[in-house]
Amino acid sequence: MSYEPPFNRNDRIDSLSMEIAELVGMIPSDAPLARSPVLHRELRIKTIHSSLLIEGNKLGSEAVTAILDGKRVLGDSHDILEVQNAKRAYDLIPGLDPYSLEDLLLVHRTMMEGLVAEAGRFRAGNVGVFDGDVLIHAGTPAAYVSEVMADIFGWLKDTGMHPLLASCVFHFEFEFCHPFADGNGRVGRLWHTLLLSRWRQVLAWLPVESTIRQRQAGYYAALAESDVSGSSEAFVEFMLEAIRDSIMPFASPQSEREQALARALKFFRENPKRNVSSLAECLGCSKRTAERIVAELKGKGMLSRQGSARSGSWIVFEDNGY
Repeated sequence: MSYEPPFNRNDRIDSLSMEIAELVGMIPSDAPLARSPVLHRELRIKTIHSSLLIEGNKLGSEAVTAILDGKRVLGDSHDILEVQNAKRAYDLIPGLDPYSLEDLLLVHRTMMEGLVAEAGRFRAGNVGVFDGDVLIHAGTPAAYVSEVMADIFGWLKDTGMHPLLASCVFHFEFEFCHPFADGNGRVGRLWHTLLLSRWRQVLAWLPVESTIRQRQAGYYAALAESDVSGSSEAFVEFMLEAIRDSIMPFASPQSEREQALARALKFFRENPKRNVSSLAECLGCSKRTAERIVAELKGKGMLSRQGSARSGSWIVFEDNGY
């Protein structure tokens, strides 16, 4: 019989899932979260900084930014290596298979190289998670880790559960097994982001780790509650709330003016040889209004004209935030 993680949906989980789906639907395909390399870079820095802070890394956001820019930074060499490794691990996301144990081991090896002796391998010894001297959770016995992880990945690949919920259940199951000697938290959070990105690509950049960092005590409390109950509802609820709250700043409806600017950029991106009159026709506005929109985009450095009015073309700058 194939493995089925203990999990029972409830009204709160269903409500949060519907709310998240609605918020995701409010993010247009040309929104900054989907298209802006500048925003992507800022969010990835925020994600790496937050995830490592949870694990005790002492570097500030400015130092993390400098390291990712290839600059030399004064600080603990271990902390610096953690940042460098995390950057390389998150860069792997587009090419990862979320159902591959080999890819999971690749991520762990990348994330933990030079930090632990067992980088890229499941642990050989038994482990426990402690709060001071108190054992909070005992991981799966080492002899069974490979088998348990194969069961979890088999379930993840074959389940008919909605991918949003499956990502949260997987996150708990992963942390419950605790398959590595170290690095379980940061790898588990990265894999959760990977799973969300395969549901909706735009979520690859969502800084969920930052929200978890802000609620770190609640994160561990939810893990502990689900651990004690033997079922993942408490943790799933926590993660759904974190995902919802991470999406909200990016899902606010645009004003009519912002929509017009975004549509104008999209028009010229797809039709660089077309003129302002064609833009007016596309937007359903007067030529004078279209001219004002073009002037505003030029003034903001989002749009420029190359060549003559008759034979030239429009250039849209991709880092424009629209």
